[in-house]
Amino acid sequence: MVSPGMPPEGGGIGAYTDKTARALAARGHEVHVLIPGESRLTTEIVDGVQLHRVPAASFRPSVLARAWAVNRTLRRLGPFDIVQACEWDAQAWWYARRQQAPLVTRLATPRFVIDEQGETSWSQRAHLWLRRWLERDQTRRSARVICPSRTLAREVGRRWDFDPDTVTIVPTGIHLSRTGLGSPPEELRDVDYVLYFGRLEPRKGVDTWIEALPRVLESNPTLHAVFVGEDLGMGGRSFEDHARERCAHDMARLHFLPALSHPRLFPIVAGARLVVMPSRFESLANACLEAMALGRPVIATTGTGLAEMITDSVDGFLIAPGDAAALEAVACAALADDQLLTRIGRAARRRAADFDLDAMVGRLLGVYEEILELPREVPTAVIA
Repeated sequence: MVSPGMPPEGGGIGAYTDKTARALAARGHEVHVLIPGESRLTTEIVDGVQLHRVPAASFRPSVLARAWAVNRTLRRLGPFDIVQACEWDAQAWWYARRQQAPLVTRLATPRFVIDEQGETSWSQRAHLWLRRWLERDQTRRSARVICPSRTLAREVGRRWDFDPDTVTIVPTGIHLSRTGLGSPPEELRDVDYVLYFGRLEPRKGVDTWIEALPRVLESNPTLHAVFVGEDLGMGGRSFEDHARERCAHDMARLHFLPALSHPRLFPIVAGARLVVMPSRFESLANACLEAMALGRPVIATTGTGLAEMITDSVDGFLIAPGDAAALEAVACAALADDQLLTRIGRAARRRAADFDLDAMVGRLLGVYEEILELPREVPTAVIA
């Protein structure tokens, strides 16, 4: 498996790779994870998973240098039965051109999604055209394409001109122990708070939440708002600055924390009264599943992969993306009704069980087995 990093780095791809690789190793498979872009080649074994930090080649552009390094390392370590990578940054593009073992590309968030959410300028988009082309080419050359949500499969199929019905849906899996979570940090103990966690970026709808937040805090005088994650900002300003300006009268009730490892993050999630994830576009977020598995009611958005996980007013709440007024109204109504929050939280936990990690890894292995039954030119030895 190829990943841009492991938690807390690597974002959603890193989180997915980490838990999936561990689950595969626990089933007795030999699992290697390649992390490109490091300064030197190192290898360590964590929970049975062999982690290889791969130095990039020395030429430009860097996207091709990383793909070349991944290709070279895969051939040095292999042969493998399966190689799996996401389309993001086309880290397996070079390998896709001449596959020693079948390449499975897992759709995550193609570059065009970021561009269309206004997170890159026109000059940056022109500069990144090569990455967009490489992502598409890697995907189209893959032996199999998998995706965590039908929403993303349809969008990518439409934009990249392939049949979305050929994409195999393998949702993200979740497995959280609700025991031994520990306590949230001192500043959040004995405090009622609503939580956003994940990268702070426009695609995640953080600006929509900040627009709604003053009225939510005004209606709930003891409520605090917590943000956890890397602050990527918007329009040259951090979201923290934007929120403190927008909520000038309630700055003491705002808490901004950096990206945290799961042992530090999950006690914060478990202690939230309500979790807000107003994404403009989303596939099938690890963060949403984590919140639901911990019994937290989530406000998410229609027209995204989140709506494939949540039924409105049954196991969560759904609003239209970008609708700050609706977000404010739903948050205030939910926070005013403890019985509703309890009921939705319990249903969310039951719904999260449908995405059990072992079951999802079983589906992934089924995809691998189908591929390995096809005629092969190159013999292989281990699962990767």
